Amino acid sequence: MKLHPLTRSPFLTARLISLSNVATPYPRSQINFILDFGISTSAQQWPGLNTKEKNRGNNGIAYCITGLKEMRSSLKYIEHWAQCSYYARLLQKCIGSKAIEEGVQVHSWIIKIGFQSDVFVGNNLLNMYAKCGILTDARKVFDIMPVRDLVSWNAMLAGYAQSEQCKETLVFFWKMQWEGMKPNRLTFASIFKVCSGLGFDQGAEQVHAYTAKSGLESDVFVRSNLVDIYAKCGSIEDARRMFDEMPERDVVLWNVMIAGYARVGYVAEALKIFEQMEHKPDKFTFLSVLRTFACVLTAEQVKQVHTHIIKAGFESDVVVGSVLVDTYVKCEHIEYARHVFDKIENSNIVSWNTIIAGYAQEGYGEVALGLFIRAQQGGMELDSITFAAVLGAFTSPEDSEHGKQVHSLIIKLGFESDVSVGNALLAMYGKSLGVEYERLVFDKMAMRDLLSWNAMISRYAQSGYGEPALNLFRQMQLADMKPNQFTFVSILRVSCIIESVDLGKQVHAQVIKAEPEADVFTESALVDMYANHGCLKEACNVFDKMPKWDLVSCNSMIAGYARNQHLHKATHLFRWMQHTGMKPSQFTLTSILNVCAFQGAVEPGKQMHSYIIKIGFDSDICVGSGLVDVYGKCGDMGGAYGVFDKMPKHDEVSWTAMISGYVQCECNEEALKLYYQMQLSSIKPDNFIFAVLLKACASLALLESGKQIHANIIRGGFILDLFVGSALIDMYAKCGNIMDACKIFDEMPARNVVSWNAIITGCAQHGHAKKALTLFDQMQDAGMEPDHVTLVGVLSACSHAGLIETGRDYFNSMSQDFGITPRMEHYACMVDILGRAGCLDEAENFISKMPSEPSALVWRTLLGACRVHGNMKVGKLAAKRLSELEPQDDAMYVLLSNIYAAADQWDDMANARKVMKDRGVKKEPGYSWIEVKNRIYMFVVEDRSHPQFKEIYAKLEELTGQLKEAGYVPDTGFALHDLDLEQKEHSLCHHSEKLAIAFGLLSTSPGTPLRIIKNLRVCGDCHTAIKFISRLDGREIIVRDANRFHHFRDGTCSCGDYW
Repeated sequence: MKLHPLTRSPFLTARLISLSNVATPYPRSQINFILDFGISTSAQQWPGLNTKEKNRGNNGIAYCITGLKEMRSSLKYIEHWAQCSYYARLLQKCIGSKAIEEGVQVHSWIIKIGFQSDVFVGNNLLNMYAKCGILTDARKVFDIMPVRDLVSWNAMLAGYAQSEQCKETLVFFWKMQWEGMKPNRLTFASIFKVCSGLGFDQGAEQVHAYTAKSGLESDVFVRSNLVDIYAKCGSIEDARRMFDEMPERDVVLWNVMIAGYARVGYVAEALKIFEQMEHKPDKFTFLSVLRTFACVLTAEQVKQVHTHIIKAGFESDVVVGSVLVDTYVKCEHIEYARHVFDKIENSNIVSWNTIIAGYAQEGYGEVALGLFIRAQQGGMELDSITFAAVLGAFTSPEDSEHGKQVHSLIIKLGFESDVSVGNALLAMYGKSLGVEYERLVFDKMAMRDLLSWNAMISRYAQSGYGEPALNLFRQMQLADMKPNQFTFVSILRVSCIIESVDLGKQVHAQVIKAEPEADVFTESALVDMYANHGCLKEACNVFDKMPKWDLVSCNSMIAGYARNQHLHKATHLFRWMQHTGMKPSQFTLTSILNVCAFQGAVEPGKQMHSYIIKIGFDSDICVGSGLVDVYGKCGDMGGAYGVFDKMPKHDEVSWTAMISGYVQCECNEEALKLYYQMQLSSIKPDNFIFAVLLKACASLALLESGKQIHANIIRGGFILDLFVGSALIDMYAKCGNIMDACKIFDEMPARNVVSWNAIITGCAQHGHAKKALTLFDQMQDAGMEPDHVTLVGVLSACSHAGLIETGRDYFNSMSQDFGITPRMEHYACMVDILGRAGCLDEAENFISKMPSEPSALVWRTLLGACRVHGNMKVGKLAAKRLSELEPQDDAMYVLLSNIYAAADQWDDMANARKVMKDRGVKKEPGYSWIEVKNRIYMFVVEDRSHPQFKEIYAKLEELTGQLKEAGYVPDTGFALHDLDLEQKEHSLCHHSEKLAIAFGLLSTSPGTPLRIIKNLRVCGDCHTAIKFISRLDGREIIVRDANRFHHFRDGTCSCGDYW
């Protein structure tokens, strides 16, 4: 007969044949030996098996079963207990190999030969099904067993516990108690496992009571597990009590207590237990301490643990060493981490990954890359974590090439489809090359998880790309990817970017639906979103309904109050934080400082300054920048510089705050000097600083300085920035170079309303009314809606060009055509249009029909027109109204006295000057300045302070003679003093703008355009004289006065003598 491969052993065959031919019982030991030999021998051990046979089954189980069919005629002569033992061993073999199909076959043979009622066989069947995870079949076997012993119950309990069916385990345990089966320590092993998983202390107490009832409370195994349960349930006091009562405590129990204290956050107690250990710590002790406390241990505490590791001889252990490296990395002690790494014997990929990630996190990209190369060249099998770690080292454009090389290796080794590697590539390209490259990687990812979607959406949101982020969020939802709190926070930020409160409300509804009890992180983002949209009531509702306020939520609410300028409410919440002992963060302090800065509240700002010094935040760079901003916006540049100068280091924000403070306080020269200091540091200016600096140049009309900053803008890559582009247009226009302003405007790839306003206003100031109005039409054709500033520019253009009817039409159509309600500045523009044209009575009538009380600006404009046209009657009325509104306005007294002087009413002029003096009003002196070789030279009338004043006055005498020869006649009507004719002519000769021009002629080469700035309106005599000078000297002379630009060329002015 052909024998089964299992019976090919001559020894086994002979013994089975001899067993089948005896009538007397065979010795049990020999039978067991034969059965064990047949079962335990793997199919791979049989030399006679072919390849097909060797690849079948689970280590010979299938062969044992097939052989069982051929041997059962021999087995029937073996004693019952021996047959049971054989089947039991087969079932145990099935358990070890998870061979459930073969186990089912064995079960069928057991049923056929009637052994299913045997408790020993039944328990093994039960155990096989339970440990293979087939609990339904295990329960069926259990339920039909006629007799069940403690082994049966324990097998079933172990199966439920192994499958983490906690409820079923406990129900089965109560059933066991009900049926009177007394548990043993193995029973409680399953119950302990379930209670640890559930983590509720009430269940631990009940189990504890049952152990006492069962007489097992003193059992070391049971007590150790009870300590573990109490610790895992958070009842650390009960765990410690049982721990202290135990007469013997092994190292495992000490480890349990250390982990228990760690779990509830008692770091000091856990370390104390570690120090008090009665046993030599084992490997798991150190792993427990390091893994549990990695994020909370100080560097000194880690060093202490490290010392114990060295004493115990585990420093070179690859597992302990890797965890110790990770702990040092988290403590930001990369040098100690490297020391440990170098001591590890036979380091594995885990230790390499840890040290590479550590260097990458600390910003040592080159070192991380070097270690990565070493690992690769050393034959280390790289995994996805290795690539994720090294990709974290590439964070700047300079690193992009290295990142691309690693990317190529990822593709080569087949890791491109790994989601974690894909996410690391997203981060790397986003940080080094920008969001566009990151999106390319995202689109090519074969698999994406929630982290992938969140990373891409967050990057768009952080970069200010609202619409792409929103579109991606919608794609994510279509892909059935459920958003989490990080997704919601990003989309809430998007709602602020695209200025859509409706989107924010929709996300709020989704948050409520997805997370009825949202986390503090999401709720704080909701508060921030509503506050950003000005919906402070909704923000307060979310904040008030939060079950608990933490630092993040309070910061969000304070920032919301700050953003909406509620200083009182922000400080009230801040005081509540102080009262409850909640320590403020730098964000809290900067939010309060932002409100103080916006409201110009210098006293609250100073109080905050004192408090900041008290709590030790005065050296914080963010808080320091906030203080600089407060003092700057309150006009206290001395206080601002005092804070700035004491800061240990300066960042982009602090430089910006200081420079913008100077510009706001009209200390434009100091702002430019500070910028030159900034250039010597490593800080690179951003678009905001450039815009502020351009404003400084525009205020001083420093064209050369503006051009230098323009060059720096190009080098810095900000030339396409809308904010900077608009500032450049404004700078060139206010520096008298309207052609370059137009060129910048024409070259802009995109324009916003600020850009259009800058060029329209610039053209208007330069007298190019037709071009300004043409640009206004083009703006509307481009779909850009004008705002109130646009209409001020349009009306100013009409005013400078004398377009009365056109200006009137634009003013009357503001509400209907553009939806803009006229503001006070628009009424002032209309008064200016009428006043310049000499229609003073109409201007007065226009003012009388205004829907609201005219402001000082309106009356000042009318008074200025009366001065130009010498209208005494209307001028007195305007002066009276102006004095009622602003009695300290020097312009009112000066203009009125000038009207009197022009009419030769010297007594009235003297009286106006006397009233001005009696009221303590000081006249702003008229002055002019010119930029020569990047330096500003300022002049006042009859100025003799300049080192070259003799040469300047000689040049003026020379010019005056040439002008008179050319037909110039001084207009003594602008000599506003009661002097004789010769004295009047002499005083006119030494006006500040003429002194500036004379210096410019002396200091520049022939043909160089001169740019003069005057703080007041240029007088008529100077206007005439400059026309003659431009013709005689062959130069273009550009003068910016308080009203507009005058371009003098070849004896004419661009204003057409209408200004």
